Amino acid sequence: MATGLFAVPRSAREAAAFLAAARAGGGIYQIDRWPARRGDLRPTPRAVGRAIARLRIAQRLTTGFLDPVEDAVYLTAGLRGVGLPATFHLGREVVPASPPAGFYAWVECDGKVVSTSLPVREEYIEVHRSGDA
Repeated sequence: MATGLFAVPRSAREAAAFLAAARAGGGIYQIDRWPARRGDLRPTPRAVGRAIARLRIAQRLTTGFLDPVEDAVYLTAGLRGVGLPATFHLGREVVPASPPAGFYAWVECDGKVVSTSLPVREEYIEVHRSGDA
């Protein structure tokens, strides 16, 4: 059985299938349970970066470019598939304080934001987080 970064092709296929199953339609997602972390890859910056780069290549080739929510769902599932402790996060904009405030999704690995360069911790209030990986 492939583990770690050797598991990326399999993890990418499983992440795409997980995303497709999570789409309930009309912009609604149904996620009863996140994929379990397969293996125990140490979340070094290099390992995380390499896994993300490989997953994003597979994502672009199979599912195309995704919106931030779908991208974060796919990436969380894919990183867990290669053995990294990834969590999905959804936040609401701090400003404006009243509607129409926007929402944004991101992925953290071992407590570090890994899916975006936006300052999500400063500009968004976390309203949902997936369970621990």
